[in-house]
Amino acid sequence: MADDTSTSSGSCIRIYGPENFKDNFRIFKKEDEIRPVLAKIERIHDEVKLDNGLCFGLFDPATNILVNSVISNSEGAPPPPPLPPPRRAYAGRRRRRGWEEEDNGSRARAYMAQRSFDGLIAFLTCLFPYLPDAEALAYLDAAELDPLVAALVIISRRGIQDEFDLCSPITEAAAEVALRCSAAAAKHPDPRWFVQAWKKVLSPAVEALGDPAAPPSRETLGDAVRRALDAAAPDVLQLKGSWDLAKGRLAAASSKIYAAPPSKELPPVRAAMKRMLLATIHGLYVQALGRLPTAELRSRYHRSLLLGGYCYGPLDPVSNIIVNTIWYEQNFPTGKQFSVSMVSTQMLWRVAARSLYGLISFLCTRRQGLTPDEAVQCLLMTRADLQAADSNLSATLSADREKPLDFSDSSVFPDSPAAEESTRVASIVEAYTAAATAAFHSSPDPVPLAHPEFLAHQGFGSALEVLHARDGGPLSSEDISLLGGILQSCSSPNSKSHQQHDIAPKMVKNLVYYHMNQSSHRFWGKHERVTVMVGDALDKFNKTVAEGRLFELHIIFGFNEFVSGPVHSKEKVGAYNPWTPDKYSHTHINFLAICKDRPYDPPTIFFAECGKDGADTCWCVPIIPQQPKAEQPRCVYCEHRANRIVHPATESFHGLDEFDKLFYESDRKFYTNNRAIEDCRLDIDWVHGVEDGAIYLNYCPDGEDGDEADWIQIS
Repeated sequence: MADDTSTSSGSCIRIYGPENFKDNFRIFKKEDEIRPVLAKIERIHDEVKLDNGLCFGLFDPATNILVNSVISNSEGAPPPPPLPPPRRAYAGRRRRRGWEEEDNGSRARAYMAQRSFDGLIAFLTCLFPYLPDAEALAYLDAAELDPLVAALVIISRRGIQDEFDLCSPITEAAAEVALRCSAAAAKHPDPRWFVQAWKKVLSPAVEALGDPAAPPSRETLGDAVRRALDAAAPDVLQLKGSWDLAKGRLAAASSKIYAAPPSKELPPVRAAMKRMLLATIHGLYVQALGRLPTAELRSRYHRSLLLGGYCYGPLDPVSNIIVNTIWYEQNFPTGKQFSVSMVSTQMLWRVAARSLYGLISFLCTRRQGLTPDEAVQCLLMTRADLQAADSNLSATLSADREKPLDFSDSSVFPDSPAAEESTRVASIVEAYTAAATAAFHSSPDPVPLAHPEFLAHQGFGSALEVLHARDGGPLSSEDISLLGGILQSCSSPNSKSHQQHDIAPKMVKNLVYYHMNQSSHRFWGKHERVTVMVGDALDKFNKTVAEGRLFELHIIFGFNEFVSGPVHSKEKVGAYNPWTPDKYSHTHINFLAICKDRPYDPPTIFFAECGKDGADTCWCVPIIPQQPKAEQPRCVYCEHRANRIVHPATESFHGLDEFDKLFYESDRKFYTNNRAIEDCRLDIDWVHGVEDGAIYLNYCPDGEDGDEADWIQIS
């Protein structure tokens, strides 16, 4: 997809997609980046003069070494791992030619440095999603190997400091997992024992450290840690004191870390920002699913929302999705009608990704000097709301009213020639053309809400009242009919000419038809399996709640069948994994449900975990999703499948507490941090055809076999 496309008027329509707005992750660690960090670890050990303390933990590296040394020498501590076999090194020219073995002291020193190195990287990558090992290394190097200072730098760089709660239960649990994974990566013989020891010593050590300007002696701190090890461990890591100390260390080092030019180059944050924006947009689609009436959503609007319900337009994003969904159904009807209980996870994330690139292309076309990275920051700041990002789009304004945009009070845009140039405004029609092109919109016209006819329609005020009524609860069938009538009366002649577009089936080669049938069959198999699981889980939940709080299914919108595994099985593992003999024991699912006695309340999001061995293994809980810029509960299984399921913040589930799989050799052929990022990179913001799209294609065979060249992209 080209970056810039010149129009006949001489303006520039700028179109962005995955091909020209790449993630730019730094995935692989380079040897010339690793060696200086290992040397730095060895220097810190030399300064502290303690050889048996790892330098990762919840303080600065020197203090971590001291605390870990006391912990490792305490009563009941497991023995350290054995040294690896001696490495034979070439002696060099100046000495006798030949091979010599490292002495035990050098070997132990190098091994301790390597263990600390591995533990430091594991800590950050388990604390933050989509952070490759090489980027974690760069942050640690810039922060002088201080893990919490590095974490604060990441939070600041990602722009999430206002919403990321450093002491929330989610962060406390994540820090515990990160600390345990650090120990596992460092080959500690008992990582869970290690974490329990840190729970005991953390608060007493913070108290002993007291005023950073007058640090305690080594003996004073060591005595405090030894006394704490004899006490009972609290239930959670009490992080506030550690974070406060880290903020002080960051303030002292900030001039060096954030120097211009920086002494250490920090990794780019584009990929993380894109994923947060994509999660924001996905959340808007979940809200829109909840606002459409159950019967109409399941029978008609599931298709039009996934194929044409984009979130850009002059209304708020959820209203844009709803109106665009109704408009698409009117103007691109299909002769293939069916009902669903579940929308495709693939297709829901695809329409979110298409909307993401539509939004970016819109803003970059409107403001010619705006970079796509700045557009992403702007959209994150405004929660993907073009009304907030571009005041000219307010529904109360004429669509052709033009004025420069003022972001002078925003910290998003730097003082630069590009930022000044970004105030140059292209027309709304050009911006919508860019958005529609980037989002693969089916209509030759821009999105319908760009048309002055809709904004000026006499029923527009009524449409706004309908869309903003019911406090976010489901619209009624009458509401949908009213909106449809308004859209129908202001549709352009070009859009009306497409109303027979998909009615008649298209003739295709036999091979293509076979492929479509196979893809469709796989979707309906998933649909049946997941719908049964959700029914079992919701029935079980309803037996535990009071009368008047019973729920019924509205729509299923996400699932991952590859949880808890893989385990090699000689038995048939089922249709969910026909390609390998690997068995997975659980499925994670998201769905919306409506309270039967309060049908006009907004639907509730549920998380379900279902075993594959019957209804007794299914359970579900209502959840309130975290904001994308806040701390997130993570699942090792869902992240490795690019299935971004919304998980509960306060309930345990398979995959929450299992990130140490990333660091044990028996599991590393399936699970590594870099693999979770690399293998899922294409799927995260995929905008092209997906297999589940076959259910919406209206084809019939023409009787000819054809060949590979006749295969078409599933849309």
